[in-house]
Amino acid sequence: MSTAAHLPVDITLDEQFTTKAQQRHAARFGMWCWLITELLLFAGLLLIATVLRVLYPASVTAAARHLKFWIGAANTVVLICSSLTMSGAITASRQGLQTLMVRCMLATACLGALFLVLKGYEYYADFSEHMIPFLAWRPYALPYDHASMLFVNDYFAATGLHGLHLVTGVLILLVLTRQASRAGYLSLHQNRIEIFGLYWHFIDLVWIIVFPTLYVVNRA
Repeated sequence: MSTAAHLPVDITLDEQFTTKAQQRHAARFGMWCWLITELLLFAGLLLIATVLRVLYPASVTAAARHLKFWIGAANTVVLICSSLTMSGAITASRQGLQTLMVRCMLATACLGALFLVLKGYEYYADFSEHMIPFLAWRPYALPYDHASMLFVNDYFAATGLHGLHLVTGVLILLVLTRQASRAGYLSLHQNRIEIFGLYWHFIDLVWIIVFPTLYVVNRA
């Protein structure tokens, strides 16, 4: 018997589908469509930062140098590692290794939580340094010009939106991990692991774009 025969197969079939392959394809296609719309949202925020950099290089550079580069770099490493553990969970699910899959999913959730802790500390440091222009009751630390304020506000919008996606991802992953630890889960819902993996890799991809755009390029 071939090895493929031992792999878990999603045997649950919703009434609107005629085959399991069609259901899998529809799930992946739907997720990809949604992720593309989310990517366009982030693209708009990063485009704003790029335009500000071109039009007001001095103001944007002064603002960008106040960002916590080492925290952003550390979080980049954390998310890359989380993508590796998520890939491990997907591979384990395809091979029917349920225990390994659950451990990889828990590791992924822990790395996501670590990212949020570091980002929370970074926001606290920004708050302590009066680098939050939209809190008008606290004096703004940088020179009072609209370009630097717009850039910092855009930074908070982009990283805050990314953080919201990550919080959602960690919560879903914890629920999914609890469900996946039950006996027989892979034989029924293995496809859910792969679909969620697309979302998690999207979170990683967005940060890999956000970090150089906000932290690296604008510091030069």
